[in-house]
Amino acid sequence: MIKTAKQAKAIFEKHGAEFLRLSRFHTGTWAGEFLIATRYSSWEVYGKVQEALAKDEAFAKLYAHTATCAELTGRNIAIGIDL
Repeated sequence: MIKTAKQAKAIFEKHGAEFLRLSRFHTGTWAGEFLIATRYSSWEVYGKVQEALAKDEAFAKLYAHTATCAELTGRNIAIGIDL
């Protein structure tokens, strides 16, 4: 999973994501599961990255590989609040 996430990080950041991070839950309901988080500077950048990923052959190949060893169980969009 770490090797795959490193490859995904390079692709996402190439297209404009601020970062891609991999975390692993050690407690709670999702103990043992992985979490991928990405961040974008704006909705416009988010849209551009998503469009670029949809056309990126390396990403399509990596996504297909990932589907053989992992399962996407959810997707969320969280928006930060400046305090």
